[in-house]
Amino acid sequence: MAQKMTKKDQGTETKPAIRYALPVKRPLGRILVDGRFIEAESLDEALDRQRQTGKLLGETLVEIGVLNRHERDAVLMVQRDFASVEEAIRAAAGTRMMLGEMLLAACRITQEQLDAALEEQKKTGEKLGEVLVRLGFLHQREINVALCFQSRQGKSNIPSCLALGELLISAGYITHDHLHDALERQKGSDKKLGEVLVDAGYCKPHHIEHGLKIQKQLVGAALVAALSLAPIEEAMASQTARADTVAMSTKIQVTATVLARASMHLLRQPTEIIVTDADIKRGYLDINAGSLVEIRNNSRAGVHLTFEARGLPFKEALISGFGREVALGPNGGIITHQLIGTNIIAFSYRFVFDKDSQAGTYAWPLALSVSPVE
Repeated sequence: MAQKMTKKDQGTETKPAIRYALPVKRPLGRILVDGRFIEAESLDEALDRQRQTGKLLGETLVEIGVLNRHERDAVLMVQRDFASVEEAIRAAAGTRMMLGEMLLAACRITQEQLDAALEEQKKTGEKLGEVLVRLGFLHQREINVALCFQSRQGKSNIPSCLALGELLISAGYITHDHLHDALERQKGSDKKLGEVLVDAGYCKPHHIEHGLKIQKQLVGAALVAALSLAPIEEAMASQTARADTVAMSTKIQVTATVLARASMHLLRQPTEIIVTDADIKRGYLDINAGSLVEIRNNSRAGVHLTFEARGLPFKEALISGFGREVALGPNGGIITHQLIGTNIIAFSYRFVFDKDSQAGTYAWPLALSVSPVE
């Protein structure tokens, strides 16, 4: 396929179209597991049942008895607020946590790493975040995100989708009118919002307790979302800046016939994966945002993405990253997608094991290449 491309105006800047394959909302199951509303095994059970019934995931989780409907409604109400680092940071609410406590809750460091960093901090007098970065436990970007998140906690005057009143409404315990009246009553008093709501007869004490529990769990999920998305968005920002620089320096006048071309640049991907006995017993291994790639393509017909399997026996690989999930067999496969211009995509994987799969350390099991649709 050939395309005629004519640029008439000398000095016109040419800027590649950047499209990001970040989700418009964070997956419900991911939030529920991150917030410890449910266990990963319960999510797997619900997903299996969902495939059979076609019902919504939240409805299925309530039906099998692992999720309270009030919790489901509250999580669904804030689901879209966890799709980016900035949105997740704005969701920060509740009691201010210590930095080490936050990072432990988000599973970004281990207790052993925190203890080592605290011991080092006693010797050097550095800030904890500086020590964690120097020891290689975290990147500076992650520390910055955690500190921004922490700075918004404990401040009731900063709007948040995880404010207690909003969550009580989402859970169906009170109405907007109840909240508005309670906030008016609260002015000039030393009472907490929950106390005012109970005194006014709008809800019961156990409703407030449950609302605070939901808040704590969702704050944890928001922090996990912010920290897990931070490396992806940092790489995207770097690539966007590089593209902008190239575009600003390109000032030409040319008439040319351009052949269909596609290229891929691997921004981040592990060189190996570790499969444990627990993974084999569970039947699969999840790797969230395992590959971060930049794909450039000038074919209006789209691009072929070829995944070649190597080195790890699995029954199928489930790949997500372009707004849908695609299943590939043990030999890999080809996915055709409408990607035009410059795209930065984070691919997540679920490797489903077969009866011959064994625990161990393996080289990264999929090789990705791209070609234009002619």
